[in-house]
Amino acid sequence: MLDRHINALSIVVQRLESRGIAYQVTGGIAGNIHGSLWPPHDIDLEVGAADFERVAELFAAELIKQPYHHIDEEFEMCLMTLMIDDIEVDINQVEDSFAFTKDGSRVPIVFDLKKAERRTISGLSVMVQPLKDLIAYKTLIGREADVADLLKL
Repeated sequence: MLDRHINALSIVVQRLESRGIAYQVTGGIAGNIHGSLWPPHDIDLEVGAADFERVAELFAAELIKQPYHHIDEEFEMCLMTLMIDDIEVDINQVEDSFAFTKDGSRVPIVFDLKKAERRTISGLSVMVQPLKDLIAYKTLIGREADVADLLKL
């Protein structure tokens, strides 16, 4: 993982943890934390609905996309995007998140912040989505290459 990603993640984690906001790192960075060698593009995190607006206020200066209801070919969820050190940080709300499978079905994505695991990457301690949950999520959205990589871990 690049130093800029670690720095941006450190800023986000420090602010969230200093306010007692539960979160978990997901996506490619979670894969990196578990040992994959995917090149990171952005940072993906999840927070609960009760904290979602509070997080937007906490990062008001870094928001490049205000909280909104995001829908694309893969997902439907409440989402906001930050820019920290030229790294995009997507933060979604764990509740009411859905994936669209390859056959077009709309399926709930089950995220559980209580199952997040404390891990360390490049000296930074973060809460991360458990590997088995990350594999289940990547399987649900049909990213076979990601799943194959994660299953090797």
